[in-house]
Amino acid sequence: GREIATCKQNNITTIVAQPDQGKSNENGTQPEYFVTKFIYNKEANTYTCPQGETLSTTGSWHKKTGRTEESGYRFQKYRTPACKTCPVKDQCTSRKGGREIDRSEYAD
Repeated sequence: GREIATCKQNNITTIVAQPDQGKSNENGTQPEYFVTKFIYNKEANTYTCPQGETLSTTGSWHKKTGRTEESGYRFQKYRTPACKTCPVKDQCTSRKGGREIDRSEYAD
């Protein structure tokens, strides 16, 4: 993300293959609950899950470290207490506390 932001600032046209977002995994996430199925609302800074619940952030930034200081980035975490009573929670996440989405500072 940092490199793409630098290219954008320098008016460099960048072509990047879009990676697959999420896959069914050992945690049981099914395709209908991949991150790409959650809708981001930029104005409210929230996500809406496929079940219609809103995941919000506290606004705190967390740091993801990389191999070097320059390869790290910041991100926010989004959650909802509605996961605790969701009837399809086991198709979405195996986290006891419910689904958690991380959004990079470069997500846009």
